Amino acid sequence: MAQTLTGLFPVTDPDRQAKGRQKMHGLALYVSHVWEACASTDTKLCRDHGLVVDSERVALEIAPALAAVRTLDLEVFRAGLHGADDQRYLARQKTDPQGQVVLGLVLARNTDIHLPAALDLHVDRVVGDGDGYRVMPSWLAYDRLPAVVRASKRRPGSKNGTSEVSHYAYRDSVGGHLVIETLLDAFAFFRRCDPALARCVTQTEDLAYFPLPATNTGHGYERRHPDQPNWADFGAEVRRLTEDVPPSGSGREISYRLDSEGTAVYCGHTVERFGLRSAFTESAAQIARDVRAGFPYVAVATDGVHHPVTVVADGCLWADGVELENYPFPQPHRHPLPQTWLTWWQFVLDDPFWYRRQRLGH
Repeated sequence: MAQTLTGLFPVTDPDRQAKGRQKMHGLALYVSHVWEACASTDTKLCRDHGLVVDSERVALEIAPALAAVRTLDLEVFRAGLHGADDQRYLARQKTDPQGQVVLGLVLARNTDIHLPAALDLHVDRVVGDGDGYRVMPSWLAYDRLPAVVRASKRRPGSKNGTSEVSHYAYRDSVGGHLVIETLLDAFAFFRRCDPALARCVTQTEDLAYFPLPATNTGHGYERRHPDQPNWADFGAEVRRLTEDVPPSGSGREISYRLDSEGTAVYCGHTVERFGLRSAFTESAAQIARDVRAGFPYVAVATDGVHHPVTVVADGCLWADGVELENYPFPQPHRHPLPQTWLTWWQFVLDDPFWYRRQRLGH
């Protein structure tokens, strides 16, 4: 992980340097506490209510991290830079993806400190078993924040409320994102501004507290270091690489065509080894890529006859002399029914690791 960085905005004032080093040390420590708290909640499986998710301790551990982020931004960099450097810092923050996260976290921090609304989190990902669960909390989407938070915009000439810039940044770069990743983004941004502020392990260039401890969750990628890509960027690369490789198996049989918000979704089964079959959902564009790469698809007619799928110069798919978008596929009349197929399709869109398992079997 060690690397040499050039600071974008080195802090030269000795007092602010000392404050910056202390707050960067604190931010790294608090991030590690948030990470540990995610695996130390009272989340449990209840016979009557299913999985009862607890994230209160995580919210409690987030508060000092948000305070450190705000102090680094406001007191170390904004107040420590002058003239053109100050303006360059502010401009950079408004265009840099990680700088946008810092701006967005201001709204979360101000909510925690100044508003009556609680700092609620959204948890839709929980991994583990009866021996213990790990929650993976995200920030609430902006539209789901309490009305008092969304209304807390600073008016011209007032020092109360949160700037509209931070509201927009929260909406675009924080809301809906994993809490741990936004904190790592904030740390990474400040480290790029002045690498000298970050604490390293003695006699090394390795950051103290990072990488965060590995967890035996078996659910795919987790970002554990500020230098690592976030889940979305890593997932995009996983999806790109997955799309470049033909599916596993000897071929695919398309049995149905469904509609998902105006997009044609082709559903069927991949023929695996030993005659085993696994379900797939795929887009027309990806099927065309696969066919052009030599992977066979067939369309299954209502009478059970298989017609090879071909792709013509304009990228359109054909089977039995008919464009695939007009091919007379039957409608699913037994399990899996359309809603099940469309749920699987949504998994494919949302989770690149699910998509990789569907196409490649791992």
